[in-house]
Amino acid sequence: MDASGRAMVEAIHASPTQAVLHLSGGASQALGWLMSVPGASNTVLEAVVPYSRMSMIQLLGKVPSQFACRQTAEDMALMAYNRALRLSTPGFPALGVGFSGSLASTRPKLGDHRFHVSTRTSDKLWASTVTLSKGLRTREEEDTVSSQFLLKAIAYASKVPTTFISGLADSEIPNEFEVQFDEDQELEQLISGQICFKVYPFSSAMSKAERKIILSGSFNPLHDGHLKLLEVASR
Repeated sequence: MDASGRAMVEAIHASPTQAVLHLSGGASQALGWLMSVPGASNTVLEAVVPYSRMSMIQLLGKVPSQFACRQTAEDMALMAYNRALRLSTPGFPALGVGFSGSLASTRPKLGDHRFHVSTRTSDKLWASTVTLSKGLRTREEEDTVSSQFLLKAIAYASKVPTTFISGLADSEIPNEFEVQFDEDQELEQLISGQICFKVYPFSSAMSKAERKIILSGSFNPLHDGHLKLLEVASR
Protein backbone atom coordinates (compact mmCIF):
# COMPACT_ATOMS: atom_id res chain seq x y z
CA MET A 1 0.00 0.00 0.00
CA ASP A 2 1.47 3.33 -1.07
CA ALA A 3 1.18 6.70 0.66
CA SER A 4 -2.04 7.71 -1.12
CA GLY A 5 -3.63 4.38 -0.22
CA ARG A 6 -2.63 4.79 3.41
CA ALA A 7 -4.04 8.33 3.45
CA MET A 8 -7.35 6.96 2.09
CA VAL A 9 -7.51 4.29 4.80
CA GLU A 10 -6.72 6.88 7.48
CA ALA A 11 -9.59 9.02 6.17
CA ILE A 12 -11.93 6.03 6.24
CA HIS A 13 -10.98 5.35 9.85
CA ALA A 14 -11.55 9.02 10.70
CA SER A 15 -15.10 8.88 9.33
CA PRO A 16 -18.01 7.76 11.55
CA THR A 17 -18.90 4.82 9.28
CA GLN A 18 -18.85 1.37 10.87
CA ALA A 19 -18.69 -1.58 8.50
CA VAL A 20 -19.09 -5.32 8.19
CA LEU A 21 -17.26 -6.93 5.26
CA HIS A 22 -18.13 -10.17 3.45
CA LEU A 23 -15.38 -11.14 0.99
CA SER A 24 -14.99 -14.18 -1.23
CA GLY A 25 -12.69 -14.95 -4.13
CA GLY A 26 -10.31 -11.99 -3.91
CA ALA A 27 -9.54 -8.58 -2.41
CA SER A 28 -7.80 -10.32 0.48
CA GLN A 29 -5.21 -7.54 0.80
CA ALA A 30 -7.89 -4.91 1.40
CA LEU A 31 -8.67 -6.33 4.82
CA GLY A 32 -4.98 -6.38 5.73
CA TRP A 33 -4.57 -2.76 4.64
CA LEU A 34 -7.60 -1.69 6.68
CA MET A 35 -6.34 -3.52 9.76
CA SER A 36 -2.71 -2.37 9.44
CA VAL A 37 -3.52 1.34 9.84
CA PRO A 38 -4.24 2.60 13.37
CA GLY A 39 -7.91 3.28 13.97
CA ALA A 40 -9.24 0.13 12.30
CA SER A 41 -11.52 -0.57 15.25
CA ASN A 42 -13.36 2.65 14.40
CA THR A 43 -14.35 1.18 11.03
CA VAL A 44 -14.27 -2.61 10.99
CA LEU A 45 -16.96 -4.26 13.08
CA GLU A 46 -16.53 -7.70 11.57
CA ALA A 47 -15.07 -9.40 8.50
CA VAL A 48 -16.23 -12.77 7.15
CA VAL A 49 -14.69 -14.78 4.30
CA PRO A 50 -17.27 -17.35 3.07
CA TYR A 51 -14.85 -19.07 0.70
CA SER A 52 -16.30 -22.55 0.41
CA ARG A 53 -19.61 -23.21 -1.35
CA MET A 54 -21.27 -24.36 1.87
CA SER A 55 -20.01 -21.32 3.77
CA MET A 56 -21.53 -19.01 1.15
CA ILE A 57 -24.81 -20.91 1.14
CA GLN A 58 -25.05 -20.67 4.92
CA LEU A 59 -24.21 -16.96 4.86
CA LEU A 60 -26.87 -16.12 2.26
CA GLY A 61 -29.41 -18.68 3.43
CA LYS A 62 -29.81 -19.92 -0.14
CA VAL A 63 -27.89 -21.38 -3.07
CA PRO A 64 -26.89 -18.45 -5.31
CA SER A 65 -27.44 -18.74 -9.05
CA GLN A 66 -23.72 -17.98 -9.42
CA PHE A 67 -21.12 -17.69 -6.69
CA ALA A 68 -19.24 -14.89 -8.47
CA CYS A 69 -21.76 -12.40 -9.84
CA ARG A 70 -23.14 -8.97 -9.05
CA GLN A 71 -26.32 -10.31 -7.47
CA THR A 72 -24.30 -12.44 -5.06
CA ALA A 73 -22.16 -9.42 -4.13
CA GLU A 74 -25.34 -7.40 -3.52
CA ASP A 75 -26.79 -10.19 -1.38
CA MET A 76 -23.54 -10.35 0.61
CA ALA A 77 -23.61 -6.58 1.11
CA LEU A 78 -27.21 -6.72 2.36
CA MET A 79 -26.37 -9.47 4.85
CA ALA A 80 -23.33 -7.46 5.95
CA TYR A 81 -25.44 -4.31 6.32
CA ASN A 82 -27.96 -6.05 8.56
CA ARG A 83 -25.11 -7.41 10.64
CA ALA A 84 -23.59 -3.92 10.84
CA LEU A 85 -26.92 -2.52 12.05
CA ARG A 86 -26.85 -4.97 14.95
CA LEU A 87 -23.18 -4.38 15.84
CA SER A 88 -22.72 -0.65 15.22
CA THR A 89 -22.91 2.12 17.79
CA PRO A 90 -26.37 3.76 17.76
CA GLY A 91 -26.31 6.93 15.68
CA PHE A 92 -23.27 5.93 13.61
CA PRO A 93 -23.67 5.15 9.88
CA ALA A 94 -23.72 1.40 9.19
CA LEU A 95 -22.14 -0.04 6.04
CA GLY A 96 -22.36 -3.50 4.51
CA VAL A 97 -19.70 -4.54 1.98
CA GLY A 98 -19.88 -7.53 -0.35
CA PHE A 99 -17.18 -8.82 -2.70
CA SER A 100 -17.29 -11.89 -4.94
CA GLY A 101 -14.55 -12.62 -7.42
CA SER A 102 -13.32 -15.11 -9.98
CA LEU A 103 -9.62 -14.34 -10.39
CA ALA A 104 -6.64 -16.18 -11.87
CA SER A 105 -6.23 -19.67 -10.41
CA THR A 106 -3.92 -22.66 -10.66
CA ARG A 107 -5.64 -23.72 -13.87
CA PRO A 108 -6.56 -21.55 -16.87
CA LYS A 109 -10.18 -20.39 -16.77
CA LEU A 110 -12.54 -20.57 -19.73
CA GLY A 111 -14.51 -17.58 -18.52
CA ASP A 112 -13.50 -14.03 -17.69
CA HIS A 113 -11.40 -12.96 -14.75
CA ARG A 114 -13.75 -10.60 -12.95
CA PHE A 115 -14.90 -9.33 -9.62
CA HIS A 116 -18.06 -7.76 -8.21
CA VAL A 117 -18.26 -5.22 -5.39
CA SER A 118 -21.36 -3.95 -3.62
CA THR A 119 -21.96 -1.58 -0.74
CA ARG A 120 -25.16 -1.04 1.17
CA THR A 121 -26.03 1.86 3.46
CA SER A 122 -29.35 3.03 4.90
CA ASP A 123 -30.28 4.93 1.76
CA LYS A 124 -28.12 3.55 -1.04
CA LEU A 125 -27.21 0.35 -2.85
CA TRP A 126 -24.10 0.58 -5.04
CA ALA A 127 -22.56 -2.19 -7.10
CA SER A 128 -19.85 -2.55 -9.73
CA THR A 129 -18.50 -5.31 -11.94
CA VAL A 130 -14.97 -5.24 -13.33
CA THR A 131 -13.76 -7.63 -16.02
CA LEU A 132 -9.97 -7.96 -15.96
CA SER A 133 -7.74 -8.55 -18.98
CA LYS A 134 -6.79 -12.22 -18.92
CA GLY A 135 -3.06 -12.90 -18.89
CA LEU A 136 -2.18 -9.34 -17.91
CA ARG A 137 -1.50 -10.08 -14.24
CA THR A 138 -0.65 -12.86 -11.81
CA ARG A 139 -3.21 -13.94 -9.21
CA GLU A 140 -1.48 -11.81 -6.60
CA GLU A 141 -1.58 -8.78 -8.90
CA GLU A 142 -5.27 -9.33 -9.65
CA ASP A 143 -5.88 -9.54 -5.91
CA THR A 144 -4.02 -6.26 -5.44
CA VAL A 145 -6.11 -4.47 -8.07
CA SER A 146 -9.37 -5.83 -6.67
CA SER A 147 -8.28 -4.82 -3.15
CA GLN A 148 -7.54 -1.28 -4.31
CA PHE A 149 -10.93 -1.06 -6.00
CA LEU A 150 -12.69 -2.37 -2.90
CA LEU A 151 -11.02 0.24 -0.68
CA LYS A 152 -12.14 3.00 -3.04
CA ALA A 153 -15.69 1.63 -2.85
CA ILE A 154 -15.56 1.71 0.96
CA ALA A 155 -14.27 5.29 0.84
CA TYR A 156 -17.09 6.29 -1.51
CA ALA A 157 -19.73 4.66 0.71
CA SER A 158 -18.18 6.39 3.74
CA LYS A 159 -18.36 9.76 1.94
CA VAL A 160 -14.59 10.09 2.08
CA PRO A 161 -13.06 12.09 -0.80
CA THR A 162 -9.94 10.49 -2.26
CA THR A 163 -7.51 10.94 -5.12
CA PHE A 164 -6.34 7.34 -4.85
CA ILE A 165 -6.12 5.61 -8.25
CA SER A 166 -6.61 1.84 -8.50
CA GLY A 167 -4.42 -0.13 -10.88
CA LEU A 168 -7.06 -0.90 -13.51
CA ALA A 169 -6.02 -0.71 -17.15
CA ASP A 170 -7.73 1.82 -19.43
CA SER A 171 -9.74 -0.98 -21.06
CA GLU A 172 -10.97 -2.33 -17.70
CA ILE A 173 -13.94 -0.01 -17.27
CA PRO A 174 -16.15 -0.69 -14.21
CA ASN A 175 -19.82 -1.34 -14.93
CA GLU A 176 -21.46 0.51 -12.05
CA PHE A 177 -24.99 0.51 -10.71
CA GLU A 178 -26.53 2.67 -7.99
CA VAL A 179 -29.99 3.12 -6.53
CA GLN A 180 -31.10 5.56 -3.84
CA PHE A 181 -33.81 4.70 -1.31
CA ASP A 182 -36.22 7.25 0.08
CA GLU A 183 -37.73 6.90 3.54
CA ASP A 184 -40.87 5.16 2.29
CA GLN A 185 -38.76 2.53 0.50
CA GLU A 186 -36.66 1.98 3.63
CA LEU A 187 -39.81 1.39 5.66
CA GLU A 188 -41.11 -1.02 3.01
CA GLN A 189 -37.81 -2.93 3.28
CA LEU A 190 -38.21 -3.00 7.04
CA ILE A 191 -41.76 -4.32 6.88
CA SER A 192 -40.82 -6.97 4.31
CA GLY A 193 -37.92 -8.15 6.47
CA GLN A 194 -35.21 -7.16 4.00
CA ILE A 195 -33.56 -5.00 6.66
CA CYS A 196 -33.73 -5.70 10.38
CA PHE A 197 -34.43 -2.15 11.52
CA LYS A 198 -34.20 1.50 10.52
CA VAL A 199 -32.27 4.00 12.59
CA TYR A 200 -33.57 7.52 13.06
CA PRO A 201 -30.71 9.79 14.22
CA PHE A 202 -32.55 11.71 16.93
CA SER A 203 -30.73 14.55 18.66
CA SER A 204 -31.51 17.36 21.05
CA ALA A 205 -31.30 19.77 18.10
CA MET A 206 -34.11 17.99 16.22
CA SER A 207 -37.54 19.57 16.40
CA LYS A 208 -40.51 17.60 17.68
CA ALA A 209 -42.11 17.78 14.22
CA GLU A 210 -39.13 15.86 12.78
CA ARG A 211 -39.24 13.03 15.31
CA LYS A 212 -41.00 9.77 14.49
CA ILE A 213 -42.17 6.83 16.57
CA ILE A 214 -43.27 3.47 15.18
CA LEU A 215 -45.38 1.33 17.50
CA SER A 216 -45.50 -2.24 16.21
CA GLY A 217 -48.45 -4.57 16.57
CA SER A 218 -51.47 -5.98 14.77
CA PHE A 219 -53.93 -3.53 16.45
CA ASN A 220 -56.80 -5.77 15.46
CA PRO A 221 -58.79 -4.48 17.20
CA LEU A 222 -57.19 -1.24 18.42
CA HIS A 223 -57.91 -0.69 22.13
CA ASP A 224 -57.09 1.75 24.94
CA GLY A 225 -53.92 -0.14 25.90
CA HIS A 226 -52.42 0.46 22.47
CA LEU A 227 -53.20 4.15 22.68
CA LYS A 228 -51.65 4.36 26.16
CA LEU A 229 -48.45 2.74 24.88
CA LEU A 230 -48.23 5.32 22.12
CA GLU A 231 -48.86 8.12 24.58
CA VAL A 232 -46.07 6.95 26.89
CA ALA A 233 -43.63 6.41 24.01
CA SER A 234 -44.32 9.91 22.72
CA ARG A 235 -43.25 11.65 25.92
